[in-house]
Amino acid sequence: MRFSKQLAIFILCTHSWISMLGQETIQVEGMTFAYRIEGDVLRCELRAPTNGWTGVGFNSKNSIVGSDLLLFNVVDGKATSKDLYVKSLGNPMRDEDLGGKYSIELLDALEDEKSTVVRFVIPLDSGDPYDYAHELDKDFWLILAYSIEDDFEHHSRVRKHIPLQLKHRE
Repeated sequence: MRFSKQLAIFILCTHSWISMLGQETIQVEGMTFAYRIEGDVLRCELRAPTNGWTGVGFNSKNSIVGSDLLLFNVVDGKATSKDLYVKSLGNPMRDEDLGGKYSIELLDALEDEKSTVVRFVIPLDSGDPYDYAHELDKDFWLILAYSIEDDFEHHSRVRKHIPLQLKHRE
């Protein structure tokens, strides 16, 4: 079997990034969320078995409502992201439209025939009331989701809620 040059670079980059992150990796339903705490930011990698959008959310309760929701897609090789707050079921709103701020530093994104991988940085506490304020050793809910479509208006095919605590490891 021959690998394309793009696929070989994709595999090399994703492997080295996961190794670099290494602090914590959560896997569920084919999705992977890896993170590393670096000072006052959370460096993240999100992977999903889709060519549609993928997303991660953070909430103090086991609900999509009230969550800080970050969505990503790759269209024609160009990555985009949305920083959202879920006001009610089916009503995610851009932080900026609520008076908050866009808090994602999108580093890169890769898509192959079977999956999408995005790498990004977010502040542990941005000061934005629509962003989740991450605290070490405090329980929260991690929400992982993906869609089969790139359109952010399209509902998720899979969404999982995972109880978690951020731990700082050297």
